[in-house]
Amino acid sequence: MQPQEVGVTEYLANLSTTTIVIVAAVLTVVRAALVPIRHGLARAVAELAESLIVAGVLVFLIIRPFFLQAFYIPTESMEPTLCGHDRGVSRTGVTYSDTCHDHIFVNKLIYRLGDPSRGDIIVFRAEKKADAEFHQNENVLIKRCVAIPGDTVEIKRDDAGDVRLFINGKAVHEPYTMEPMEERLQAAYGTQGPLTLGRGQYFVMGDNRNNSNDSRFWGTVPRERIIGKATAVF
Repeated sequence: MQPQEVGVTEYLANLSTTTIVIVAAVLTVVRAALVPIRHGLARAVAELAESLIVAGVLVFLIIRPFFLQAFYIPTESMEPTLCGHDRGVSRTGVTYSDTCHDHIFVNKLIYRLGDPSRGDIIVFRAEKKADAEFHQNENVLIKRCVAIPGDTVEIKRDDAGDVRLFINGKAVHEPYTMEPMEERLQAAYGTQGPLTLGRGQYFVMGDNRNNSNDSRFWGTVPRERIIGKATAVF
């Protein structure tokens, strides 16, 4: 789920900590230089600089790293739960009549206090092996956590012949998925037999199962790579 928009909102949301520190330092110098000047305009600019410093430090150095961060959904992998497509024919061959990209707030604090649960929609920094295009980037992705440490995962056909997700031997009811799941020959994890998750391992899948690059193809997500839980769409 690599942010791709080029608007002001996305640019500001992804400013680096170094950039924020430099901007804050510059504003501090500006404020210090203008404070002794009694002219009304100079005082107004000094007060504005002070406000920007406080807001920047609060949002970018406290709230974003430890509590809450906004992300943008660029792809179809979590539809219909999270919208991520452009008008026209998509890279998966689906034709859309509109453009729709959800933005989400991700709660970072919640996983500092506890661990992900089954069903959580999580944001994480994937390992390089999960990069389907170049195998060299540690992209930020968003998927649904379907299994947690100690669970046994298996994706197989049920008695009716439908491909289903089984957790600990029981078929999971998944009303949030886009469509019935299809078999994928290149999927190697949880599809060739039961897969039991070890300590700190999480199995994730996109709700658009037939158009999602997820744990079926590159394995589990380590606990330390999980950033937070998607809590709101805006």
